[in-house]
Amino acid sequence: MNTLKMLLAEIGYRKLNFVLSLFAVAIAIALLVAGPMLIEAYSHATEAELDGLKQRVTESAERLSNAEADAAAELVELEDQTRIAMRDLGFNLSILHRDADTIAFLSTGLPSVDMPQEFIDDLAADPGLTMVTHLVATLRADVEFDGRQIRLVGYLPETPQAHKALTKFAQKMQKKKAPMGYSIEPGTVQLGHALGEGRQVGETLEVLGHSFRIAAILPEKGVREDATLAMHLSDAQQLLEKPGKINQIMALECRCAEADLPKIRQQIGDILNDVHVIRDTSRANARARQRGMVNQKHERIIATHKEALEERRQALEATAARKIKIQGLMATLANIVTPLVVLACAIWVGLLALANVRERRTEIGILRALGKGSATIAGLFLGKAVLLGFIGAVIGFGLGLALARGLGVWALQVGPDQSSVHYGVLLAALIGAPVLSAVASYLPTLAALTQDPVVVLRDQ
Repeated sequence: MNTLKMLLAEIGYRKLNFVLSLFAVAIAIALLVAGPMLIEAYSHATEAELDGLKQRVTESAERLSNAEADAAAELVELEDQTRIAMRDLGFNLSILHRDADTIAFLSTGLPSVDMPQEFIDDLAADPGLTMVTHLVATLRADVEFDGRQIRLVGYLPETPQAHKALTKFAQKMQKKKAPMGYSIEPGTVQLGHALGEGRQVGETLEVLGHSFRIAAILPEKGVREDATLAMHLSDAQQLLEKPGKINQIMALECRCAEADLPKIRQQIGDILNDVHVIRDTSRANARARQRGMVNQKHERIIATHKEALEERRQALEATAARKIKIQGLMATLANIVTPLVVLACAIWVGLLALANVRERRTEIGILRALGKGSATIAGLFLGKAVLLGFIGAVIGFGLGLALARGLGVWALQVGPDQSSVHYGVLLAALIGAPVLSAVASYLPTLAALTQDPVVVLRDQ
C-alpha cells in the first residue's frame, strides 16, 4: 500500500480527529479572509454615505446661498415698493421756521411764520443732507373763495439735490411717475375734489381778483386736500403779496436704518439755524413695520436653511468620525484577535496531531518493523497536515466570504455588493494553510520519528 492510500485510509478511520483539525484550519482561514473584507466593505459603504452627505451639504449650501440672494433681491424690490408706498402716503417731514407755533400747525396744518425761499436752495445744495430727500417748498394760507374760507397752497416743483447720485429706483420713477408734490404751471390751478364739484377742467375761475385756468380736479381722498386750491408758488406769492417767501418745506426721510429724528434734525440744523423739524411718526412707523415684517420672514427662511445646513454638516462630521473610530476598532481587532485565533488553531492542530501520533504508536512500530523509513512516516503525518490545510483553506475561504457578507449586512449595514472578493487571498490561503498545518504538526511528527519500534511492539 502506498503512502497516499495509507493516508486516506487513516483519515477514513479517524474521522473525528480529521474533522476537528479541519474545523480549526477553516476557522483560522475564515477570520483571515473576513477581517480585511469587512474593513474594506465598511470603508466603501461609509465613503458612499459620506459622498451622499457631502452632496446634501453642498445642496443645502446652495439653497442657503439662493435664499440669501432671493432675500436680498426681494428686499431691494420691497424697498422700491416701500418708497412708492411712502410717496403715495405723502411727505412725513415738515420743516418750519423756528418761531412757528407748533401747536397751531399740528392743529390747523397752517404755518404761522414765513421763511426765505432761499432756505430750500440751501438745503438742496448741501452735501451734508443725506437722510432727507424730495424737498418741496410751499406757501400756505387760508383765503376766501366763493364766499368760503379755503386752503390755498403754492407749490414749488421738487428741488433736486444735485449732490445725490440718481439711483436705479429714481431713474425708474422718473419714467413712471412725476416728482413728489405738484408740478403746476404758472397761471393754472388744481382743485381738490370738493372744490372741483360742478366745475370742468379748462374752465377759468377767479381767485383774489386774478384769473386762473383749471388744470386738474384731483380725485377724492377724504382729507383736507379735497378742500385745497393748489397753484404755482410764484402765483401764490403774488396773490398773498409775499414775494420770495415760503412757510413750509416738505420732505421725505430716507430709508437708512440710522435715520431717526434727532439725527435728521441735527443734519438740517447744521445747514439752517432758523428752522425746526416736525415728523409724522405714524408714516415712518408704517414703513418700518413693513420692512421689519419682510426682514423677519427672510430671517426665518434663511435660519431654516442654516439649521438644515448645520445639521447636515454635523451629520457629515459625525459619520466621518464614526467611520474613523469603527475602522480603527476593526483594524485593531483584526490585528490582535485574528493572530491569536490563528495561533490557537495552530496549537489545536498540533495537539490533535500529537494525539494522533499516540493513537498510532502501534501502527508506527509495525511500519518501522516492516522496514518503512522516516520519510514514509513523516509523509504520512505531514501529508495529512498538508491535505488538511488545503481542504481547510478552501472551506475557510468560502466560510470567510459568507461571514464577511453576513456580518456586514447584520452588524455594519453594508450591502453584499460592497464586499469585494480578492482571489489573491484564496491563493495565499491555499499556500499558507498547508504550511501552517505542517508547522503545527512538525513536533508531533518528530515525536513519531523518534519512537523505537522495539519498545512500542514489546508493550503490545
